[in-house]
Amino acid sequence: LGKTRVNLRRMWRRVLSSSTISARSCCRRCNYTSSCSSSYYSTNVSSKGEDGIEVSFEKCVTGKNVERLYRQGYAVFEGGFDSNLGKELRKEIDALFLSSPERFVPNSTRFVKDGFQTELVKKNILELSAPFVEETDGRYLRALQRDRTLLTLLNVLKPSETPNEMLFNVSLKVQMNFGENARFPIHFDSDSSTDNRRWTCLVYLNDDWEEKDGGEVVLYLPFQKEKIVVVPPKLSTIVMFNSRYVAHSTLPYTGKRRVMFTLWLHAKGGEDDNNAEKMKESSIVSNEKIETDAQEQLEKLLAPEQRKHLMKLILAEEWATSIAEAHDRSSEPTAKALKTHWEEIDIIARVLGQAFPLAFEKLEKLMKTGKISEFPLKF
Repeated sequence: LGKTRVNLRRMWRRVLSSSTISARSCCRRCNYTSSCSSSYYSTNVSSKGEDGIEVSFEKCVTGKNVERLYRQGYAVFEGGFDSNLGKELRKEIDALFLSSPERFVPNSTRFVKDGFQTELVKKNILELSAPFVEETDGRYLRALQRDRTLLTLLNVLKPSETPNEMLFNVSLKVQMNFGENARFPIHFDSDSSTDNRRWTCLVYLNDDWEEKDGGEVVLYLPFQKEKIVVVPPKLSTIVMFNSRYVAHSTLPYTGKRRVMFTLWLHAKGGEDDNNAEKMKESSIVSNEKIETDAQEQLEKLLAPEQRKHLMKLILAEEWATSIAEAHDRSSEPTAKALKTHWEEIDIIARVLGQAFPLAFEKLEKLMKTGKISEFPLKF
């Protein structure tokens, strides 16, 4: 079983080394057209003023696109956000930083280790969260934080199965990356047990981006046909993905300034639903009765919450490298974060190996043949 897990990691590293190039090639080859199998779409939105926000999202978030979003967990819309509006937002964010740099704070992650809270600060990445209420904050930023078009479209086109899963709120954050290989490590945006974010929407505002600058966002999809999707942070590009179940990162950025904003769509949430989900997932792992059917084990292993752990296991080395690259390698917080990472990997390997021994063998075969992409995933 241990050998099987090692083989899965090795297969993923081969996929990672080859698919980064093929993903970029696919994006250039099909020019992000709507027929691209990688869920890229071209919308060519053009409108004026604040209405551009609503028009942009209405052009992208159609019934067909929402079905694919919920089925695959992500979608990319090149040119999806109105370019004129994007340029105006970029001007407002740059002006805001110039006039009030103290409002922008370093992006950081807090985690608890041995009873002590540690803050892990990312290099050269500053951000500012809403609210934007002052006139000097900018007309379009204030309009963006008020807009609920995206939330409403998803609620209407894909109604939630339970009231607590209805999309209820939108949060907004702007972000600036000042280069020198600054990046985000591999991570999931949300944890079901700690917050109610369900969908992440990234919008890029970089009219002068060049491939040599780096800073692309990377979506890791080891159980899908694409495996990995690399998206350039060009002006007007929209990237949407499931906040809880799509692992992602950004590649090191070497340009001068990479600007974007993020919208998170939050579910209404409820304690009863969260507790029920936790109990359900816990019973899968702690169940004394081990399934004897490989297919049944695989279905449980690839259920959303367990799949998160499996992805971290498969991506273990790349995950650790990204943590080291995103932070000060020589700092004590980084050392603690890496130690915690490998301790979690050991626990995940042991627990999943005991609970799903037959599933790992079947998973290895399916990944070797490429048939794993035929397995229906839930998001």
